[in-house]
Amino acid sequence: MQVHLPVDSQGKSKGFALILFADSSAALAAFHKADGSIFQGRIIHVLPAAAKKEQKLDEFAIAKLPLKKQNLIRKRAEAASHTFNWNSLFMSQDAVNASVADRLGVSKAELLDPTSSDAMVKQAIAETSVIQETKAYFAANGVDLNAFQSKQRGDTAILVKNFPYGTTLEELRKMFEEYGTVLRVLMPPSGTIAIVQFVQPAHAKVAFARLAYRRIKDSILFLEKAPKNLFVESPPPPQAVAAAAESHGARPGVIQKISATELLEGDESNTEQVETSSLFVRNLNFATTTEQLAETFRPLDGFVSARVKTKVDPKKPGQILSMGFGFVEFRTKEQAQAAMKVMDGHVLQGHVLTVKASHRGLDAAEERRREDRAKKAAGQRTKIVVKNLPFEATKKDVRALFSTYGQLRSVRVPKKFNSTSRGFAFAEFTTAREAENALHALQDTHLLGRRLVLDFAEAEAVDPEEEIAKMQKKIGGQVNKVALQKLTGRGRQKVSIGGHEDDAGDEV
Repeated sequence: MQVHLPVDSQGKSKGFALILFADSSAALAAFHKADGSIFQGRIIHVLPAAAKKEQKLDEFAIAKLPLKKQNLIRKRAEAASHTFNWNSLFMSQDAVNASVADRLGVSKAELLDPTSSDAMVKQAIAETSVIQETKAYFAANGVDLNAFQSKQRGDTAILVKNFPYGTTLEELRKMFEEYGTVLRVLMPPSGTIAIVQFVQPAHAKVAFARLAYRRIKDSILFLEKAPKNLFVESPPPPQAVAAAAESHGARPGVIQKISATELLEGDESNTEQVETSSLFVRNLNFATTTEQLAETFRPLDGFVSARVKTKVDPKKPGQILSMGFGFVEFRTKEQAQAAMKVMDGHVLQGHVLTVKASHRGLDAAEERRREDRAKKAAGQRTKIVVKNLPFEATKKDVRALFSTYGQLRSVRVPKKFNSTSRGFAFAEFTTAREAENALHALQDTHLLGRRLVLDFAEAEAVDPEEEIAKMQKKIGGQVNKVALQKLTGRGRQKVSIGGHEDDAGDEV
């Protein structure tokens, strides 16, 4: 069943509602039972509603319009149903150039210097600086930048793009407030992109349909539905989760302070003897933080500290990921044993915890080995592969663009047999930090209209034995292939075409 309560531009109810049932018999029963009943001091009048109208384009009527008008109508219809844009932070290149030139106090011609051979690289660098500033502004104003990686779209926030440089925040607010109450408007200092959030989803939907591809000054307005959960909500105050047994009078949802002596009294059966004061906690939710784990165990007697084990995200350098387990330290072995008895099987953020005694020596050694492997792998991540590279881009252009973020060891642009670019390149930095900075800065940058797709190139083998094993495997495969051809008698053969012996044969 779906319920829709229409509201006006001020957010007030219009005094009626639309209810859609999945079953017609249930709708008929509700109609007879609810009609004439009293609800909140008013007599409800129920009427059968018409079926929901499907908004379809009248192709016959559209065909009579000019071609330019036809394309505009179809674009607006597609924009209302479009749910994903592969580059949500797209910005008008002209607005970016105008913003940077205005900030430097020069004209766009002086900034780009049309006579220069690297004008496109200068535009890419300008766009990169604006994108970095935009991300910092959005993050400071409660926007979750990770939400832009999601394909799920929300229903109250709209991304506003491609408006002319110089458009003010007040102008955008006034434009969108014609269709409903606007909760907030965010526009970075660069003035090249904005986020408009409505109070009601219905108002956002109407504004999107009416304003998409509207002409504003000398440009066309581009709108996109903002990602779902775009804004970071203030988290509720941390509270301990229920774990105490009902026999001890614990209230649901709260762990009370429990002593080790009380827990171990009268139940010595089926209790593992703990020889350490540290516990190993497995099956943690990957969203569980160290603070949340500590809040869960803190009410227990003898609690000292808690830690969730983390690692660096290999796909997003600079970000930290939980490894799904952690350690909790207590003052004494008895207190650790009591805590294990209570918390083993406890549900934390939808995950059933497995709590066991921690063998710190073995665990620490394994941790050190993992950290050493991670550091070794991170130190090799100095080479970046640049995909979706414009075919016009040269080695000099790639070097000029990436050298802004560090010292380059080498740049390679693979070519085809006709000496044209293959559409990708490799840029290797002297340090991993420089490569990481370049990857973060340029991942949303356009070069000659193409969005650069960056990733770390596969690291070359540093273990000689591993490299030798790969070479032996490759050579062994080639030897086996040749031996198989000899056994089957199928190799390079000369055959005659056309049935004439004196004709030249073709070698296959």
